[in-house]
Amino acid sequence: MKGILARLTWWQRVVFGLIVAAGAALLVVEAGASPSAYGAVGVVVCGVLPSAALFTRHLTALAVAGIGALSITFTVLCATVVPGHLDNTFGLFELIGLACLSVRTLLVFSAWRAAGLCALLGFAATTLPLRLADLDDLLTPAMIIVIAVVLAFVLLLGLFMRLHDRSRTDSFQLSRQALRLEYARDLHDFVAHHVTAIVVQTQAVRFATGSGQLPDPVVLDNMLDGIERAGSQALTSMRTMVDVLRDDATPLHPHQALTLMVTDLATSFTGAPVTTAVDPAIAALDLPATTVDAARHVVQEALTNVLRHATRVSQVTISARSRGQELEISVTNDGHAGDNGLPKGGFGLVGLTERVESAGGSLTAGPTGRGWAVTALLPSSGA
Repeated sequence: MKGILARLTWWQRVVFGLIVAAGAALLVVEAGASPSAYGAVGVVVCGVLPSAALFTRHLTALAVAGIGALSITFTVLCATVVPGHLDNTFGLFELIGLACLSVRTLLVFSAWRAAGLCALLGFAATTLPLRLADLDDLLTPAMIIVIAVVLAFVLLLGLFMRLHDRSRTDSFQLSRQALRLEYARDLHDFVAHHVTAIVVQTQAVRFATGSGQLPDPVVLDNMLDGIERAGSQALTSMRTMVDVLRDDATPLHPHQALTLMVTDLATSFTGAPVTTAVDPAIAALDLPATTVDAARHVVQEALTNVLRHATRVSQVTISARSRGQELEISVTNDGHAGDNGLPKGGFGLVGLTERVESAGGSLTAGPTGRGWAVTALLPSSGA
């Protein structure tokens, strides 16, 4: 009860207090209207238990079954063994409690268990008019029918709430899965790119120092400087990822001009020389942020794959041009598929295809006869 009140606003607490006061007053009136003390005690006990179960943190099937069985037992006693316990009321407060408890039962328990418990509670609720001392041949069946119709409506409402809750849970799980995939792509695209560069340059240093001749200090210093820069970039990417995980409002990929983005990636590439060919007309386009983000990942993944999977590469070309309502960005190299001593496999192209398609584009990757090409078609406008 305290946990429920803590989550309510002040006006919700006021409404809740008024409802509790009205319910308590109704219960007192019903108990006072009973012609005997036995009937008063039965009305109070059978009325309080369903309402108390509504605010129980861990509701059990045994408790629900016990409440239903107790209500039915009291009805049987009033109708047969000790007639005359009730005269003016059959337990309206209890009826409301049983209806609300049926809704919570639908929300808490599994389908088959909820169906059995709701059937028990429904039977207890529809037989409440049988407690009256003076049964009317027409009025009592009419009251039973009305209670059954109202209870059926309440159960339909509870079933709708159950389906809505299930749908919301499924949506939450799907959103979590999509978020995990997004983080997996970001870790691969940003961190793996720099780590691959570190591994490749480390292999170059080991090859240069393992040949038996001391390498040129300037060349060795350049190699170590490349490793240092790649490590710093990997740490920066990791910090960016951590910032995004801590604060959803922090953008992971700032909107960046396409030409500047291509230039930055080409400059930081540690493999073969990179040539860029960006159509000047692209600079005048107001590209969507999703397009620029997807283009960055395309270039970065393609350059990473050159380091991982290509040998004898003498030239890498990054080109971007406008094709009507689409932007075509392509990364080609003239190397051959080979073993660079790096781990094979992974989900690079799979994740890249998903990212490009989520931006409204398409991706193709394959041999060109003189190397390998990765090409993406992306929308060049918000439409």
